[in-house]
Amino acid sequence: MAVTELPEEVWYHVFEFLSPPDKLSVRSCCKFFKRVIDRPGLWRNSTVYLEKITSYKSHFWRTLGKRKTNSVVLLKASGVREWTELGCRLPWLASLTVQVCGNPESLGTLRCLNKLKRLEIRQCRCPSLAASLPSLLQLTHIGLCEVVCAPRTDIINAVSQLVNLTSLHYHESNKPIPKAALHKILRCLPNLKHLSLKMGANQSPLPCDYFCPAKANQISGEPVCGALGLSSLELLNYMDPMLSPVALQGLPSLKCLTVQYRGWTLDSSLCHLKTWLSMLPLLSELSISLGHRLGAYANSVPVTVQSLSLKGVVGELKALREMAQQVPDLLCLHLDLCCHERHSFIAEVPQLFPKLQSLKMRHHNVPETEFLQLAQMSHLKHIVVLDPHNLNPNSALTDLTHKLHIQTNYRVHVIHSSEPKDQNVCLCAYH
Repeated sequence: MAVTELPEEVWYHVFEFLSPPDKLSVRSCCKFFKRVIDRPGLWRNSTVYLEKITSYKSHFWRTLGKRKTNSVVLLKASGVREWTELGCRLPWLASLTVQVCGNPESLGTLRCLNKLKRLEIRQCRCPSLAASLPSLLQLTHIGLCEVVCAPRTDIINAVSQLVNLTSLHYHESNKPIPKAALHKILRCLPNLKHLSLKMGANQSPLPCDYFCPAKANQISGEPVCGALGLSSLELLNYMDPMLSPVALQGLPSLKCLTVQYRGWTLDSSLCHLKTWLSMLPLLSELSISLGHRLGAYANSVPVTVQSLSLKGVVGELKALREMAQQVPDLLCLHLDLCCHERHSFIAEVPQLFPKLQSLKMRHHNVPETEFLQLAQMSHLKHIVVLDPHNLNPNSALTDLTHKLHIQTNYRVHVIHSSEPKDQNVCLCAYH
């Protein structure tokens, strides 16, 4: 039967299940498949990586036009001409990530991208950035990382004018953003929900009201700290006691908290995370990297947490059991603990987290019997094996995965991944 005998909508539905490389392979088969593959709906969440804009031919841009590609990572940009061409070729661009831009005047052309919603600027020289940002009032996300630009006060003033921002990543220098500057941002951006800060290596503790702008202008009879609308907070390159134990008391609506410590610490008396967690009654996602031993805060994790990530945290089985009692309804778990015990944590997972639906783990040194015990978890849908693996289909891990598929009747989807870096994500998010 000829492929054209089936309606395009049928093929379109089939192609929705393909990965981008598979789509490109199918696209080269015939003109019919090429037309179907290039429909915008099949590339809705895709990102195109560009290096030298002027080197691409007109047919390349026509293809991106057919797909309505709206997300671009610009790996290297030089002249104003390249930026102008990008704006002319993809005027509907909604997401742009810029890496390494040496021309200080280039970013001035951003104002022509009036559909732009998400902007990430990394490792760029842009002294005129403060003057360019106010023309991008439609932005809902901006990220600045290692940008050589105007004085910080100018940048803060410019960012504070982007009143539609719901997400802000500010990863500048090795010092945290000053309290007055942060308060200005929090007051001027009423729609801000997600905030990511690079804390740096500050030696002196920050004020207790660092996240409480209302306290700075407190009037007699008013609350000590105003409740902000933030629902997600990331603290990167952090170490105690930079923030006080009550630093998060003004964030009662926080649902997601990420704390990426700069290294390990054995002094549990300095663990402010334990107190922070007791102030977050709505917390549903918690991600911790390095930092204190698990036992220092295991009993403080709110019962509302349904997604938990422990990366490089030093922990013992006893602490994991204590934490499991705190989160009986946990659905997603990223378990990557550092431990000297010979006992495998994976053997305990079915009993400790019976409602788990997604598990990220390392297969290294996990016995086959313990790995296959995961089949007992009736709610489990996804397992992500983080170890770099041998792609040979005869490898031991592939065979083990096949056995788990058989035992679960393919209910559990096993993904092999070493977590490659996403170009859309700031490198500060990785160790």
